[in-house]
Amino acid sequence: MSQANWRRPNLRKPAILNFCVHDSRWRRIHGLRWHLEKAAKLVLAELPKSLPKRGSVTVLLTTNKELRRLNRDFRGIDKVTNVLSFPQFTPRELTKIGKGKTALELGDIALGYQYIVDEAKNNHKILINHVTHLLVHGLLHLFGYDHGSNKEARRMEQLEKIVMVHQLGLPDPYEQHVDRRHRLNPMAKK
Repeated sequence: MSQANWRRPNLRKPAILNFCVHDSRWRRIHGLRWHLEKAAKLVLAELPKSLPKRGSVTVLLTTNKELRRLNRDFRGIDKVTNVLSFPQFTPRELTKIGKGKTALELGDIALGYQYIVDEAKNNHKILINHVTHLLVHGLLHLFGYDHGSNKEARRMEQLEKIVMVHQLGLPDPYEQHVDRRHRLNPMAKK
């Protein structure tokens, strides 16, 4: 899909990502902030009208060790994972807030570098595409989306695919891709 065919997000209602880098290896990923900001704006554009469209999210780009500690301390699971989301509001609170004009602190997302790098490599995915997918996934969690049941998982995956495949023109994050045509980053600025 060419860039000209992408639906443009409403830039008057921007997603504001505040990056906190605790692992300098994240800086090796060229254009990371630009890609994640773009994906965040598209997520907001796809959300139901009852949810707030303005807000900021802190994105912690960190180590596996720190992600494991966060997972243990906040979820009681003593192992590393790829992404954690810490919503500021419950889904019910978000719908009550609705379309307010004030930008909200929506929550925090933490991403663990080496786990994500290994996951991308093992699944033959381009790293920046995989990180973008995990940010999209984490943002949806902040808005109350979950994958605790098959029905919830399908609903969440459908929105992830809309953003990743239809809006950004990237491969489906839930399919294995070994196609070498995707070795070049289709999200690169022209």
